Amino acid sequence: MLNSLEIYHALNELGYRLENGKFEPSYASEHPLGNGKYLYVKRSRDGVVNKSPLVLAPDTLALKAEIDRIEGIHCLWEKVKSTSYRRYPKDNGTSQYGFAADVESVEALQALVVLLGAQPSSNPQSALKRDNENKDQSLMYPLNQILFGPPGTGKTYTTTEMAVKIADNAWYQQATREHHGNDLREKVKQRYQMLVEKQRIMFTTFHQSFSYEDFIEGIRATTDESSGTLRYDVMDGIFKQLCLNAEVKTSGSATQSLSLNGRRIWKMSLGNTLDGEDYIFDECLANNYILLGWGDNLDFSGCTTPADVRLRLDESNEGQVERSEYMLTAVNMFKNIMRNGDLVIVSDGNHKFRAIAEIAGDYQYLPNDERVGFHQMRKVNWLRTYSPSLPKEQLFLKSLSQMTLYELRDTSIDRAKLSQLLSPVETSDNQALPHVLIIDEINRGNIARIFGELITLLESDKRLGAEDARSLVLPYSKQLFSVPGNVYVIGTMNTADKSLIQMDLALRRRFSFTEMPARPELLAGVTAFGVDVETLLTRINQRIEALLDSEHMIGHAYFMPLKKLDSNADREACLASIFHDKIIPLLREYFFDDYERIGWVLNDSVKAKENRFILLQQSAQLPSFSALFPKDIADSLSDRRFRINEHAFAMAEAYQGIVA
Repeated sequence: MLNSLEIYHALNELGYRLENGKFEPSYASEHPLGNGKYLYVKRSRDGVVNKSPLVLAPDTLALKAEIDRIEGIHCLWEKVKSTSYRRYPKDNGTSQYGFAADVESVEALQALVVLLGAQPSSNPQSALKRDNENKDQSLMYPLNQILFGPPGTGKTYTTTEMAVKIADNAWYQQATREHHGNDLREKVKQRYQMLVEKQRIMFTTFHQSFSYEDFIEGIRATTDESSGTLRYDVMDGIFKQLCLNAEVKTSGSATQSLSLNGRRIWKMSLGNTLDGEDYIFDECLANNYILLGWGDNLDFSGCTTPADVRLRLDESNEGQVERSEYMLTAVNMFKNIMRNGDLVIVSDGNHKFRAIAEIAGDYQYLPNDERVGFHQMRKVNWLRTYSPSLPKEQLFLKSLSQMTLYELRDTSIDRAKLSQLLSPVETSDNQALPHVLIIDEINRGNIARIFGELITLLESDKRLGAEDARSLVLPYSKQLFSVPGNVYVIGTMNTADKSLIQMDLALRRRFSFTEMPARPELLAGVTAFGVDVETLLTRINQRIEALLDSEHMIGHAYFMPLKKLDSNADREACLASIFHDKIIPLLREYFFDDYERIGWVLNDSVKAKENRFILLQQSAQLPSFSALFPKDIADSLSDRRFRINEHAFAMAEAYQGIVA
């Protein structure tokens, strides 16, 4: 039998995908059949669903005989209910329902959707098979999705696991078979951090000052370390960096791990990319050597010391041309200091690198009458080449200098990252591997300002290589840019900050939305001060929904620390801290310091005065209204001088009264 994940893949590959601008319900994936009908596939937060994962609409009961005749479809025609089957009718006004079925094969599933008169929204792929788990798992997740819900529902927490699922699904599936609970979570966090270091996953938070220049590209003033001069460079933003990483093709000759012990590492430029000298790099790749531009057309074969190099330069110059002192330094390093076995990192400007080589031969003079310079040559083995170039953050600890050739110290380069880049697992073509950008608090940014003209390129059919692929010229770098199909964007949105209705319409059309509601049931069995915490949170949220709306509920994540505590005294202290530091401040924010309504949420009106969280201050120290205002004004006022009762946080009756 096919499980939920396999059925989900098959329906998506057949073209029955979530409609643009819609969001997935929490416990089912929604598949429109294109004729007003829908199929649902059960979803579990804990893994795949194996038992009767496909849910048929209630009106398919009229086709019971025909469906039963399809070989490989098994339906018991017993009702299953869930609000996630939102396109289906309710059962006597209670909850949406359908009929759960088992599916034996993709062919059986195809026969079913044909019987239901389905019309795919996109052309199905010619073959329903995976190239590999990581490449094809992308169909399980929308390219652009937003997790939305009130605060404390675990949206940011969930993005860690979701990003790992997308970026390295094969690893995640293996991990779920070998680990469980907190152990699994720790393994996922470790894998997440590793993928972050490889820049397969990136994380950012939108805010009011976040701009296009931060997200895509902009001009930044930087200081060149070698000369101390100020220069202005076009710097890639986080989204552009991720897109370029996702396009990178890696090639190289090394098939086994390379030890860095005893090797010196050098940074070298092979031609000035800004001056159109890429042909130098291409020549070096084709002929397995590196070329130094310094030294003019002189042969330094017999020069074994800096003095020899200087003498050779002076003899050829005869005082006619003032030569740079750096020419002596560069030529001497290239010929006499660099050793066979040393590594060379080939830069691409000051912020990227494009190749790694191992020196494999001594200095040679390379005659070439067609050009000036680049006659100094050493043979190399190309260990890695990257197209396009990788950002410096994947290897370097600081920006690169404009100097053509210099040694990289441990303060400049991360040797651990270099070892990773040279490991055998990195030699494969990385182009199709998923890359994930997590945008926390996506609704806090100015979407039009941040995404700019790139908002269109996020659509699945506008991605690189898609049916209606589009690209555009970026305003600063003037480069042609498109969004690869293996780039995933996960956003989180706090509905207490901004309602889904207020979201930028262009963004809403291009993202799928997954609701993350408060789940008090995750706190089942947890007690403190003699109160069931699940019931406590449920009752608080019911009152908030009545006074405000469901978007301002309080999430279960605030109370999750209670589950880790065994001692009743520890749980009571923890709950008091949660109310004092989290819940009360949040309610003050929700109700704009309207303490009377906060008291209603906490049911203070039924409690004894000493057990109320919110007290109407009637101290003798406070003057009466009649002492403050004329009688006609004093008589018309309602005393609203409320205070927070600090003693209530340690009183069991204060919490018990909430659920009374």
